[in-house]
Amino acid sequence: MRSRLLPGVLVLHLAAATTHGLTHGLVPVPLPAWQDALVVATTFLGPVLGVVLHRRGYRSGLVLFSVSMAAAFVLGVALHFVVDSPDHVHAVPAGTWQLAFQMTAVGVAVTSGAGAVVGVRASLHSS
Repeated sequence: MRSRLLPGVLVLHLAAATTHGLTHGLVPVPLPAWQDALVVATTFLGPVLGVVLHRRGYRSGLVLFSVSMAAAFVLGVALHFVVDSPDHVHAVPAGTWQLAFQMTAVGVAVTSGAGAVVGVRASLHSS
C-alpha cells in the first residue's frame, strides 16, 4: 500500500527540486561541478530510477529510492541550512528571487525527507 505513494511523493519532490534549481540560476547561486553531480544523482536520477525499478517489480527500486531521497535530504539540509556557503538560505542576497530560493529549499528538504520515510516504510512492508 505505502509503495503506491512513491509516484506522488516523487512528483512533488521533482517539482520542488526543479523549481529550486531554477531559482539557483535566477539569484544566481552557481554550484561547483561536484555539488551539481551530487544533486543530479541524489535528487533526480536516483529517485526516478528507484520508482521505475520498483514499478517493474524490483525490490531494489525501493532501496534505491529510499537511499537517494535520504541522501538528497542530508545534502540539501547541509548545504542550505548548516554549512556556511553561498548556497545557505541566509547567504542569498535580498532581491526578487530570495524568498523563492528560501521557500523552495524548504520544499526540497520536506519532500526529500518525506520520500525517504515513505520509501523506508514501503521497503519494510514489502516482502
